[in-house]
Amino acid sequence: MVPMHPWSPALVAAMRTAAGVIAVPRVEAETSFTLHAPLELLARAGLLPYLDDDTRALALAGIDRLVADYGATGTPVAPPAAVEFPDPSAAAAALDLALRAGDADRVDAIACWLAPRIDHAAARRLLAPLLVDSLAAAGHASIALHLLPRVADGALPIALLRGALRSIAGEPGWRIDWFHSAAPQATRALSLAEALAAVPLLGRPGSNFIRPLMTQVQDRGIAARLLAPALRPGLDLAVAGRTLLRAAAWSMLHDDPDHAPYGWSHCLTMTQAVLTLADDGVPARTAIAVGATFVAGFRAAFGLQTLGSLDDDAAAPDRDTPDEAGLARYAALHHDAHLVKYTLACFHAAETDPAWRANYLRAAASLAAWWRTRA
Repeated sequence: MVPMHPWSPALVAAMRTAAGVIAVPRVEAETSFTLHAPLELLARAGLLPYLDDDTRALALAGIDRLVADYGATGTPVAPPAAVEFPDPSAAAAALDLALRAGDADRVDAIACWLAPRIDHAAARRLLAPLLVDSLAAAGHASIALHLLPRVADGALPIALLRGALRSIAGEPGWRIDWFHSAAPQATRALSLAEALAAVPLLGRPGSNFIRPLMTQVQDRGIAARLLAPALRPGLDLAVAGRTLLRAAAWSMLHDDPDHAPYGWSHCLTMTQAVLTLADDGVPARTAIAVGATFVAGFRAAFGLQTLGSLDDDAAAPDRDTPDEAGLARYAALHHDAHLVKYTLACFHAAETDPAWRANYLRAAASLAAWWRTRA
């Protein structure tokens, strides 16, 4: 879908003002709302150009409510102690050490030093390797790096990552790391689609939280056994990315609808985000391995159906393509952050994988329909 409206200076300024509030973490314990608020702001901002004038005014009022709700969640953290570094690369190295040491205050201080000194391209190059494999912050930090250059003409601050970085420091050992030691076996290499189709449907590991879902396939050796053979040298990033995002969209369309809002939606948004960081600070194999773990983890926990065809000819005909403006309008005015993020992610996926455009938009419509039945 081609956005209907360009970004005006006044609209960018309004989003920057909103970001100035939401970028500041809270003293109180992190909640789902405070974790998602920076991403919700980015996604709601990302939908604004797709809206007509009247809907955009209502959506902006919704963003004002988001800012007010966030401001009411608790006490902002105190400004961090001043730190100095010779250059951003040195700061990023110090940030990596602080993250792995679990020093949230130093992490915040370094993030505040970096934020005004690097652009989004530098942030992806320097920060993506530090957080792409983390399951802390519900594995969501990559979504911010994915969206920051893509909304508001790239004008929103990197400081929106502060909360996620503090969250990662709180659980520095929560990492997807099976692929560091796993190597393709001598047996016939599975294609990535075959590997995903072979993921056993295990059911929930006692929790719907992101870390247990992913460690179920990591700690049981499922990821190493099935995915490692598919990560053969020379694996094409674009082909792998299409396979993973198509598997995520297929799951929204054809698998257990009970997990549409917080399972299948995450399956696409988290996977898409890490894939966009490939070769931009993150090796392609790492991005594919992490994205494949996300898809495998969600499918193992929530899947009831064997994964179907992901070929081009499995795409829905163009006549079945939902109205994009209607999808944008419904999501932009809805209260649920995951619906907002998912709808925008489907728009992005449809742009990068036009052969499956109708399927991505049908997936967005499917999630919207799930919410309509529960209005």
